[in-house]
Amino acid sequence: FSNNDRVNALGGNAGFWAEDDANVYSFPAMVNNLDMVQVTGAGSTGGTATVIWGEGTTWGFSFDGSDSDDDNDWLNLMWGNGTYGATFALGSSSREVGEDKTSSFGLDAGFGMNMDFGEVGFNFSTGSSDDGTDGDQPSTMGLGFNLRRAQDVWLFNNMLVGFGMDNMTHGDHIDNDMNLNVDLFTSLPTGDGVTATFAMGFGYWSNTMNMGGADDEDVSSSMITLPAVNLGVEADVTDWAEIQKNVIKS
Repeated sequence: FSNNDRVNALGGNAGFWAEDDANVYSFPAMVNNLDMVQVTGAGSTGGTATVIWGEGTTWGFSFDGSDSDDDNDWLNLMWGNGTYGATFALGSSSREVGEDKTSSFGLDAGFGMNMDFGEVGFNFSTGSSDDGTDGDQPSTMGLGFNLRRAQDVWLFNNMLVGFGMDNMTHGDHIDNDMNLNVDLFTSLPTGDGVTATFAMGFGYWSNTMNMGGADDEDVSSSMITLPAVNLGVEADVTDWAEIQKNVIKS
């Protein structure tokens, strides 16, 4: 298992690598498959840590030490009972400089399970912020759905579907996004110690925005990606590098 650095290097979509722990937020039932301790950025203000353990009932906790106001997550929990999985995250931040006071709040929840037709995951998020003035304050809401299943089509043997909606309002200012991705993927024949994944699919994104001015009208835009292609290749390091790593550890 690895962190999001691995997923980003392989194309950015963890769904193509079902064994990677980065899937747990898209497919919360995956928490049942994990026993892990993972630390990223130790010794820095942006460090993160994740611990997942248990038999029968699985519990997980993660901490994001980022100093960004938007990522001030102080409660991140995971739970699984062998069939179902759930995630819950709560974040808040506040800052006071003289008479200026700002604050933000965010809530994320996810639920997933393994079914006869595949793995499914649902996600919900909401957030708000306060800039300390008496005017309208921005708020956000997001919904997401993910499906992964075995699907034999042409060269491929798996299918990944992702749908998401994100809405932001700030008085009369709106900014709404919707996206849909349908991908087929498979593992390619490779040599010893090399793993390759090839994905091809369809992507759709749309946005509606209104800046909220007296004469402003909704502005809509959309984008279709066809085909959307992703190729990720990994190779094991040599025995020499593994030996050196062990020496350094000792």
